Formats: sequence, C-alpha cells, structure tokens
Amino acid sequence: MIRLPFMTVLFILSMVGCLLSFLLCGVFALVTVRKLSRNPHTQSRLGMYVYPWGQAFSVAAAMTLPRAHIRRRRSSPVGDLFADCDAIYAHTNRLDRCLGRAIYSLIMFSAAALGVVFIDRYLF
Repeated sequence: MIRLPFMTVLFILSMVGCLLSFLLCGVFALVTVRKLSRNPHTQSRLGMYVYPWGQAFSVAAAMTLPRAHIRRRRSSPVGDLFADCDAIYAHTNRLDRCLGRAIYSLIMFSAAALGVVFIDRYLF
C-alpha cells in the first residue's frame, strides 16, 4: 500500500472540495439566487454583482455567517456589497439555507487548505 504525504492528501481533498463547491454553487445560483433575483422584495438586496458568481457567494455568506455580523457589514459604507440576511431568510426555505451553508463552508475549507499547502510548499 502506498502511503501519501499529508500535504498531498490535503491538496487532493482541497481540489475535490473546490470541484464539489463549484458544482453546488452552480446549482445554488440556478435555483436559489435566480428565485431571489426574480422576487421584487429581494431583488436589490442580494449584494453587488462585482464578479461572476459574486451574488451567489454573497447570498451563501449571508446564510452562513451570524446575522449580527452581516448587519454590521451592511451598515458600513460598503454595505451594498453584501446581501441582506433578513430578506434572504424571509424568502428562502430550509433546503436553500442548508445548500448555501454547505457551499460557503466547502469554499472556505478548500481555500484554507490550499493556503496551508502553498505556504508549506513555497515558504518552508
């Protein structure tokens, strides 16, 4: 049996996490974000469209992060970049919120794991 180094395993897991999160993000954008963007109450509260998939990521972050944190972000001068958690919670169901939380958690885990791999590879 071949034994792989820990950083190789971490790199493979982070790549699988990236692939899975991008696939889930596509489903999330097609189902939930499209539903929210068609609703006149939530249309202007999804955050700015700064980059492709930006609204989907902003909506997923608003579903995952604590509401007090999102409200504090929304009251800042750059608050239009972030989605409004109250409007999103009012117009989504439990499945949409679970999918958004899974996507955000996978993206954050994959980014942190890749950061650890690259720091180990190039700095040490």
